Amino acid sequence: MNAARDSWNGILAPGEDILWQGQPHSTIDWSGLVNPMTLMGVFFTGFSLFWIAMAASMTAGSGAPFPFSVFPLFGLPFLGIGLWMLGGRLVLDAWLRGHTWYTLTSQTAFIARNAFGKKTLDSWPLADMDRIVWEDGNPGSVIFHMKGGTGPRLGRNGTPIRFLGFHQIDESQRIYGLMRAARRKLREDAE
Repeated sequence: MNAARDSWNGILAPGEDILWQGQPHSTIDWSGLVNPMTLMGVFFTGFSLFWIAMAASMTAGSGAPFPFSVFPLFGLPFLGIGLWMLGGRLVLDAWLRGHTWYTLTSQTAFIARNAFGKKTLDSWPLADMDRIVWEDGNPGSVIFHMKGGTGPRLGRNGTPIRFLGFHQIDESQRIYGLMRAARRKLREDAE
């Protein structure tokens, strides 16, 4: 772990040790299809395909002038929205997980991402975590809720914002135990 520790110079606090590093599974989580957004995606996709087909049939072979000949293309944004709601969001989520790395130290949970030409490193102090939740599964997840209400909220469209945590990881129960033990030690040391 010394080589791994060296790459963290200037980031880790003195005495902070790396307990675990890993990457989430990057397979598509099809269980996300069981969502009201999927039903809306069916509506949007169906409506946009109907729009495009009807507009194309009305303008085909009619010698319509230029502005009207592109009329069927106005359905493409709706088709894109519908496909996003149907399953595009799941594909993007899987792709993002493939570009994400997790690190647990004796004091901090780190989530690093290298996507869309941008590298980010987010950190959450274990001492500031109100709750740590283990989600069973194959793979499982370890979710953390921060003090001060930073945690899951509803987005603009009313769907829940994804919880903070280490999502879809192997050995999730072991990582859950490591996080709880490290947080307990930090709290004992602070007393």
